[in-house]
Amino acid sequence: MRDVSAENVGNLEARVTEVGKAIGERVQSATAATAAAAGQAQRMVQDATAATAAAAGRANKVLGDAGEAAQQAWSRAGEVAEDVVDASRHATRSVSRQIHENPLLLVLAGFALGYVGGWWVHSGGRPGRQPAVETGPASDRQDSSRR
Repeated sequence: MRDVSAENVGNLEARVTEVGKAIGERVQSATAATAAAAGQAQRMVQDATAATAAAAGRANKVLGDAGEAAQQAWSRAGEVAEDVVDASRHATRSVSRQIHENPLLLVLAGFALGYVGGWWVHSGGRPGRQPAVETGPASDRQDSSRR
């Protein structure tokens, strides 16, 4: 009987050895697959980091360009405002000088503008329009002839 059990023990040892080798091979295969996946994940993280850094750089450049454009626009707006103020001062001085040199012309121009304004208001604001209500003997005759 000892021969049978020694033989069984030998078979059992051979099987355990085979199973151990198979498990070892599978562990090595899983380790290699895990290492490959970790390497791929590391490359993906590096690519994402590089893409994020590039996008941040582009965003900073766009923001810088926008800020510079805003500063230029503000500067130009200030220059235009100064030009408008200078032009209005020049026009005011010119009109003041003309008033002092020709006061009679100013009075005649004011009279003409007043006359035209009065005519315009009297005509209802439309050139060539007759007043809405006619008064006097001519309107009485027209009313009696219509009846």
